[in-house]
Amino acid sequence: MIKSCGFWRVVRIHNRQGDVLDLLQLWALARRHWLVLLASLLAGLALGAGVSYLQPTLYSATSTGYVVAGNAATVGDAFAGANLAAEKAGTYLPLVESQNVAERVARDLDLESPAAVSGALEGSIDGTVIFEITATASSPELARDMADAAIRATSAEAVALETLTPSGRSAGDSVIRIVPVQAAETPTQPVSPNWNRNLALGMLLGGMAGFGFVLLRHIFDRRVRQSADVEEITGSATLAVVPKADELVNSTSLARNMGAAAEALRQLRTNLRFVRVDDPPRSIVVTSSNAGEGKSTIAAHLASMLAESGQATVLVDADLRRPMQAKLFDVDGTVGLTQVVAGSADLADCLVSTQQENLLLLPAGRIPPNPAELVGSGRMQSLITSLEQSFTVIIDAPPLLPVTDAELLTVASDGALLVVQTGKTRTEQVARRNSAPWSTGTGTAPTARSTTTVRTSLRGGGVVVGRLAGAGGGSSRTTVLRVCVRRAG
Repeated sequence: MIKSCGFWRVVRIHNRQGDVLDLLQLWALARRHWLVLLASLLAGLALGAGVSYLQPTLYSATSTGYVVAGNAATVGDAFAGANLAAEKAGTYLPLVESQNVAERVARDLDLESPAAVSGALEGSIDGTVIFEITATASSPELARDMADAAIRATSAEAVALETLTPSGRSAGDSVIRIVPVQAAETPTQPVSPNWNRNLALGMLLGGMAGFGFVLLRHIFDRRVRQSADVEEITGSATLAVVPKADELVNSTSLARNMGAAAEALRQLRTNLRFVRVDDPPRSIVVTSSNAGEGKSTIAAHLASMLAESGQATVLVDADLRRPMQAKLFDVDGTVGLTQVVAGSADLADCLVSTQQENLLLLPAGRIPPNPAELVGSGRMQSLITSLEQSFTVIIDAPPLLPVTDAELLTVASDGALLVVQTGKTRTEQVARRNSAPWSTGTGTAPTARSTTTVRTSLRGGGVVVGRLAGAGGGSSRTTVLRVCVRRAG
């Protein structure tokens, strides 16, 4: 989790581990999924434009009247009349939307039906005697005429009510009336659709929907996304990061390369030397949870980096299910490990030199019908022990979840690097390998586990390496280095 100052931690959103996501982590999440957020913003913008396009074009105009009560001859009469007019102004508001006013306006403007007026008028007062009526119509001229006709119709209807007799007829003159004081002006701009408001609201809703989708995906995503995911499962520290680089897949040696990926691999090489200073590992198995996570490429580059430093190194392709090293180094792989273990060929005849000085390759050879029995045999252990006398041995092993070959090879070696690809390997797969024994019972169990972490991804990013804890004084040769590989941010 990213550490931040206290004032950043104001948004309490929990991730799948139950930790609170602060603003810095939310910002990092938004940057990682900026394409999704951009698409959602554009979709919201298009939605706002569509709504605006489908809305009818309407104009509004406002006419103003003045409510008066009687003819004041004295100051007292004027004060009383003003109070009465202000009180009456509020009682006249319902008349604006009444059917009688709509009929009067329709007759005044020669409209076909009062239905065109109903719902198009709205009255308002400001707490005084000022009486305003706003009319909405499909054209500026009609809105203006309706507002003026509505103030006249409301005034006439108010007079009719004020002069109403018990017999139901209007008689005499009313002392209270609505006097038009300002005619409506012809509007120049429509009030609907409001393009600015609709577009802004559409972008807001689109952005909220997009970020909500990204957040829910992050919360419920079970794939490894960052180093914290692997470290929490394995309990390992992070030592190095190998960033995304095309040369990782385009070459098997970065000896003369000074790019970020090459420097990160050199850092990985250096950190492995300090795993156990007194007894550095001489044989390391490189494996992954599933196929296609980059273990073969990492094994090839790690072997090349060790050879670059002057160490005599041999790369053993022990993936007898799907061998890749012969293809990566562009050599003949028909004769190799299987023939050596079976005793049908000498080791010296099967070792292949590479373009990298100090690096030899032992291809897989012919794919046998029983790979697990072959890599778990005593002859395989003897071969690894023999190679350790003169070389640092890097062993490319099959994935852990489908088969047990890597666990068998780990028994005969000094450690294992577990490759985990960001966005592909699931956390439960890493947890399963973290809890599973790295011994089949035929050899000595590991004395230290899950204390080294390496992350890498051929397409997306990086290698991170942790440090191996001490073996606690034990003499077992099967101390395990766990290297988890993922994409660098």
